[in-house]
Amino acid sequence: MNDSWAKLKNAGYRTRLYRRTLERRQIEQLAFLPRDPWPGDAKVADELFQGRYRFVGREASAPNQPPWRLRPDDAEWLAALHGFAWLRHFEASGGETALAYARRLVRSWIDLCDDIDPLTWSPGVLGQRLVAWLDHGHFLLQGADVEFTTAYLGSVAVQWQHLQRTCGDAPSGGEELLALLGLVYGGMALPDEDNAVEKALQQLESLMARQTMADGGYNSRAPSDLMAALRHLIGLREALGASEREVPDWLQGKIDRMAPMLRGLRHGDGGLALFNGGVEESRDVVDITLSQARVKGKAVLSAAQSGFQRLAAGSVVLLADTGAPPAGAWGRQAHAGGTAFELSIGKQRLVVNCGSGRRRSAEWREAARGTAAHSTLHLENANAWPISATGDFGPEPARLHCRRHEDDLGNAWLELHHDGYRQRFGVIHRRRLYLDASGEDIRGEDRLDTGGSTHAGGPSGPSDEVAGRAVAVRFHLHPDVRASAVQGGSAILLRLKGGQGWRFRASGAEISMQGSVYLGQSGPIRRAQQIVLSTTTKVDGNVIKWAFRKA
Repeated sequence: MNDSWAKLKNAGYRTRLYRRTLERRQIEQLAFLPRDPWPGDAKVADELFQGRYRFVGREASAPNQPPWRLRPDDAEWLAALHGFAWLRHFEASGGETALAYARRLVRSWIDLCDDIDPLTWSPGVLGQRLVAWLDHGHFLLQGADVEFTTAYLGSVAVQWQHLQRTCGDAPSGGEELLALLGLVYGGMALPDEDNAVEKALQQLESLMARQTMADGGYNSRAPSDLMAALRHLIGLREALGASEREVPDWLQGKIDRMAPMLRGLRHGDGGLALFNGGVEESRDVVDITLSQARVKGKAVLSAAQSGFQRLAAGSVVLLADTGAPPAGAWGRQAHAGGTAFELSIGKQRLVVNCGSGRRRSAEWREAARGTAAHSTLHLENANAWPISATGDFGPEPARLHCRRHEDDLGNAWLELHHDGYRQRFGVIHRRRLYLDASGEDIRGEDRLDTGGSTHAGGPSGPSDEVAGRAVAVRFHLHPDVRASAVQGGSAILLRLKGGQGWRFRASGAEISMQGSVYLGQSGPIRRAQQIVLSTTTKVDGNVIKWAFRKA
């Protein structure tokens, strides 16, 4: 939407005349209230009791007063606060004190946030708030006086009617999904809105057809986003069933495909891989998500559309990013980490990517998206897929090709290549990842091919301009891994948290240890280490071989 037009519309929404059009409908009771299928955390409720509001990795305090004026310049934090998903923690805490405090916060929001603010009344935030208020409506309304009940019902009606008018303004991505969910939940709750529910479900079907892939993946290619979308769809399925409405086939079909995909992106510790802005997530949250999905499908091993591969043997899990970043708006949070891999041994992560900068500063977001923050080859300090001035990867990012092989003995390997560096540096990156059937022999090869490439629009064939450029193959280590050089620096001994040892060797490049950071968890940034294989490009190409073997 054009910025000038958006400002004009937002100004109109704040007028008394527009408000009157929303307040014409009076609601005496709701036709239906769903139940939140996800458990809360009483410990988080205790923090909220104390006025400590911790969202998206940042905290603000407002003891003994409403929090609605905190962090006015932090849009992401405000969206989480005004989205009210945290109500589940009060319901989990239970008791009259928790109920009274939750009710007080809802009532203060109605009193203090009545003006239609462009952020806190935006379609995505509004949709999430409606879902949360209705999911916890039984909790909020039990024993409530007439004054609170009237204010609650009136606000639900006003918010839903405004969402009906503005849902189409939601930006592409997760906000579209939240806005449509708000329409469906509000339509189920308000009397005589069956037609609105059916219309919103049809829109939601169309949206999910655009936002998901045939193998169950999510367009952003972030495992965390996949899980968030799956949880929303599971919650919707449960709400429709509880309201005695038929669950659409498309909805169950999406859940049936997304759950095995999520399983395929788990490490041995039960958390998720760190691709394209995802974080580890809690093992318990992933477990209950898959349990509530009620889908028995095995973990997806080869996801061609989504661009992920899973190799598993013994206690070892190797997860590889085998797809290019998404084009257009979906790419604005994706990473230039194609061909990167992560490796876990049992419940311990060994090789990782640096993680997500989404909930950090702009500088951390930019750094985490770069190729250098991933366990792959990095050429001339440049991203394998250049990030444009608008923050995306352009309309047609360079493709990444993958072939998977498995033999009768249970050995498996991947052959990958992309030409993201071809136009700028005249080389094609080829990577081979191998895992033997025992899980004790993990090998790789990174090759830079110059023959037949086109450099800077010039003719095919090797060029002297190709030679002498800096090459670094990076292996970011989880912060719990201890690494030390052995055998005069020709090998690295890696010690996992549980004490198990692995040995790393390489040829074709110089081995060194450097510092790294880990942003894979929602807490503070952790210091870590990385193994770096360094060399320079040669006219006839490069071959760098490396291996992890159990010590």
